[in-house]
Amino acid sequence: MCFDKADYYYKKAMEAYCQAYRKKADALTDDDHDEIVRWAGNHIGFFLTWIIRKGFEGELHKELPQALEEVKTGKLPGVDFFLRYCDGKFWDEDLCPEILPFVVRYYDGGQYWKDYVEWVITVLCDLPLEFVGSWEDYLRFEPVLDQAYQDYQDDMEG
Repeated sequence: MCFDKADYYYKKAMEAYCQAYRKKADALTDDDHDEIVRWAGNHIGFFLTWIIRKGFEGELHKELPQALEEVKTGKLPGVDFFLRYCDGKFWDEDLCPEILPFVVRYYDGGQYWKDYVEWVITVLCDLPLEFVGSWEDYLRFEPVLDQAYQDYQDDMEG
């Protein structure tokens, strides 16, 4: 099951990028396109960073211990892990079975996007699809995901 793809957001990210840098779409370079796809996938990269930091990554990623450690410590942005090792697509196989019900409910159910957008607007005073978050940004966002997961666990218990 595919939960998300950077491709879904590419057009809006490209429009924002062109506006921000006063460029025409037909004048974009390969480097511009690379940065646009990072803008388009940042929200997925933040979520994957949380998944990896909590040890919920799928078996296929366990073969990448160095990359996983770099994500956990902020040396490799989650969006770059996502683009390099997930080909810009977020699948159920990127996850361990234990976390799948939470991801289906929270991420696939649309609440993640709502939480992410609200956080970007109110905390960063920025707009989604218009930036690549820093490690510090991620660390400020992580408690949002921790709380969502805690709420999910509480719902399952009660």
